[in-house]
Amino acid sequence: MSKLRTSAIAAAAILVLVHAGVLALRYGTDAASLWGDWIDTAAPFVACVVCWLVSRHAGPFGRRVWRLVCFSALLTAIGQALYTDYYDYVHAPLGTLWPSDLLVFFWVVPIFMTLFLSPRDAGSGYEWLRVFDFAQMCCLVLAIELSEIYVPSRWQSSGQAMQLRALHAAIVFFGLIALSFILRAWLSRNRVERAYFGRMGAFLTFYAFVVNGTLYYQASGNYKQGEWSDLTWTIGYCFLILIAGTWNEREEGVELGAQSRSLQLLAQFSPLIIPAAVFPMVLAIAREQFYWSVVLVMVSFAAAGGRLFVVQRQLLISSQELRKNLLLLQGITESTTDAVFVKDREGRYVMVNPAAARFVNRTVEDVIGKTDVEIFTPETGRPIMEKDRQILQTGETVTNEEQGTAAGVTRTFLTTKGPFRDPNGNITGVLGIARDITDRQRADAKFRGLLESAPDSMVVTDRAGRIVLVNAQTEKLFGYKREELLNQPIELLLPERFRDRHPTHRSDFTDSPTTRDMGKRLQLFGLRKNGTEFPIEVSLSPLETEQGVLISSGIRDISERVALEERLRQSQKMEAVGRLAGGIAHDFNNLLTIILGYSQILADGLPADSRLADSNAQIKSAAERAAGITRQLLAFSRKQVLSPRVINLNDIVLNLDSLLRRLIGEDIEVMTVPAPDLGMVKADPGQIEQVIMNLALNSRDAMLDGGKLTLETSNASLDETYAREHQPVDPGRYVMLAVSDTGHGMSSETLSRIFEPFYTTKEVGKGTGLGLSMVYGIVKQSGGYIWVYSEPDQGTTFKIYLPRVDQPAERGSPETQPPPKVARGSETILLVEDDPQLRELSSSVLTHVGYKVLTASTPEEGLAICESDHQDIRLLVTDVVMPRMNGRQLAEKIQKRCPQMRVLYISGYTDNAIVHYGVLDSGLWFLPKPFTLSALVAKVREVLDSATKTAPAR
Repeated sequence: MSKLRTSAIAAAAILVLVHAGVLALRYGTDAASLWGDWIDTAAPFVACVVCWLVSRHAGPFGRRVWRLVCFSALLTAIGQALYTDYYDYVHAPLGTLWPSDLLVFFWVVPIFMTLFLSPRDAGSGYEWLRVFDFAQMCCLVLAIELSEIYVPSRWQSSGQAMQLRALHAAIVFFGLIALSFILRAWLSRNRVERAYFGRMGAFLTFYAFVVNGTLYYQASGNYKQGEWSDLTWTIGYCFLILIAGTWNEREEGVELGAQSRSLQLLAQFSPLIIPAAVFPMVLAIAREQFYWSVVLVMVSFAAAGGRLFVVQRQLLISSQELRKNLLLLQGITESTTDAVFVKDREGRYVMVNPAAARFVNRTVEDVIGKTDVEIFTPETGRPIMEKDRQILQTGETVTNEEQGTAAGVTRTFLTTKGPFRDPNGNITGVLGIARDITDRQRADAKFRGLLESAPDSMVVTDRAGRIVLVNAQTEKLFGYKREELLNQPIELLLPERFRDRHPTHRSDFTDSPTTRDMGKRLQLFGLRKNGTEFPIEVSLSPLETEQGVLISSGIRDISERVALEERLRQSQKMEAVGRLAGGIAHDFNNLLTIILGYSQILADGLPADSRLADSNAQIKSAAERAAGITRQLLAFSRKQVLSPRVINLNDIVLNLDSLLRRLIGEDIEVMTVPAPDLGMVKADPGQIEQVIMNLALNSRDAMLDGGKLTLETSNASLDETYAREHQPVDPGRYVMLAVSDTGHGMSSETLSRIFEPFYTTKEVGKGTGLGLSMVYGIVKQSGGYIWVYSEPDQGTTFKIYLPRVDQPAERGSPETQPPPKVARGSETILLVEDDPQLRELSSSVLTHVGYKVLTASTPEEGLAICESDHQDIRLLVTDVVMPRMNGRQLAEKIQKRCPQMRVLYISGYTDNAIVHYGVLDSGLWFLPKPFTLSALVAKVREVLDSATKTAPAR
């Protein structure tokens, strides 16, 4: 439009300047007249083109009116061309009839037709009503021209008088038309209407002055073409070009106010006045223009009749549509479950539907004419009426919740109320719709109660990911207040590294929302307000609401579960490694027993000072060191045999104080802090001493530049909270032993592996990696727990918790002297051992000292030997751990046949067959592997010489 605007202004300026230039150069000449007439022909044609282009870009109203103006401009250009031909080329006298005279009044008919158009009109503008109006206007203009111009007798009697008559007619005709447009612009409430009719009224007023001035000069006989008066015609047409070219009124969003009924009636029936004006003019010319008189009268009355028919038909259709709409509206209001009502300015109900009456337990007739104070209780009715008065004052539509008590029942309504206006736009009352939300409020309250009491965090978001609802657990879990989270993006609760990808995942879910769990196999994390992250599980569910689909997220903090799973994995790993270590120790003990046995045999047959004797001594020493390693492995795997008794840990710690000081060195300060009134524990004192020694040596290696070692005891009561955080601790009373140092500490990676066998951070050759593994095994086998607290450069603390017992401390058994040299024997012994080398060695040694030895490689073979009439078997020597049947089961079966047979168990790996919780079952004889041959011979003699069949209590 800006390009068209510029072109129109340029075209108008060029036309005016060219005409002014012609007049300046050829003033008063025929050339000036000829050029001026052709410029005045071109100007309305340019206006025609501009109006057509404007109509293509205008709205519905602008398109109709500017196309009619385009038609008028085209008629003007045609009339001006005919005038130029007759005046400048034919040189016809002014007192004669010219073809252009027909268009002097007729060209304005299309413009005049725009008076009957309005932005409220529907359709394209080519309705039958407008066709009849156009025919009426054509009849009126033709009647004026015939009566004033085409009456030969009047032109023949006095040409100058007729020119004056034409002047008067033009003044009245164009003056009334211009006045009509100005009045229409003044009375219009619509901005687009006012702009168009105001501009066109200004143009027609200017044109009326130009045309009437020209007719006046022609009537006075002083009219000459080629003078400055001709420029006014060009300016008038260029004025129309500017009016059209600068049109930029937008019809979108323009409020179409209601027309008054007076204007509507005037617009509908004013065209019917035209036949009354046409008829007297036709009678005046009927004698000389009879044919045209008949045609004009018939067309005028036919157009008037057609218009009446169309108007009546439109009224009939409108009444039918109105009745249909009223029935439809009545059906909607009566069938809806919402209350629909209208009140007058005094608050009295003038219309209610059945639903509104049911809300207050009344009939429709009983509600009409009453106010809210009369229908509801005064306490609830007055606030409702006060809100209605505010709507009448402000004229605004509002939605709020209102409570009303009627017939003893209080209900809550969601009400939307606005001003009710009459056809003139005046507020005459209040129109409203109300919905009973009492049940919904109860459901909402129940839902919010469930939401607030939910153990998980509940976060509800809209499709854009904005938080619309949270519960109390969300505040507790994330550390935000509820007001801080509402309308915030859900990504606020996620760590920074997940925020970029989360909108894509959220969009995928909203595109196909289904209930699903997240985080079962993924690592999801939440972010608290203080910046800490924690593992979470998320359950997503779509919620269908009036506001659209909302996403409900159930968020669960799984920090405890993750920690428990990690501790469980660590415990399972330690258990698996312990089983492996115990199995290795079992097989290794068999080998060590063989090595030590044959080493002893060699020692008995070699000179004491020989070189081979020294070599044999080295073999025995290495085997004994290996035996020490297997004992550590058994301690870690909790498969060693303990000798527990009730002890006071303070006694153990204080007894080791001097030894630790000498062992650790002078550059490390040793501090012992025994607790007074320390409770008792039941444990193997030798094993506890071994635990303390290993921990102390480990601390010494962590303090190469000196430091402080602290041994501390205290009573401890571990509650449920501590037990949950330190699985698998059982709540209860314990005695704590803490060993702390100020060494270099350990990293989290080292902490996760310190109890694994053979894991060490020391240099090669400076540690076996079994010291802490043995500590772990002894503590666990004693029914206790051990925890490590350490950070790099912050030292380390080992805390050992042993179950507290309410028994007095037991005194240890006195040291026994080594037994005298074992005597030889002659009894029959059944030896059951699955290891062939160990079986051969043990059999030969026992045979060597006089015993009769029967050997078996499997428990089944041992049973078979016992059943073969060997009633003289005095002793069963059996391994404990054997395939298909353990030694305890074998002994039970044999003793059923031979009740007096005694049993000696030998094993390097204990299981639940004879040992429970590290304690040997009472009454059993046991020799742990690896053992020496002399120890075997001595133990066999001890069992056979015992006064009782069972071993004495330990």
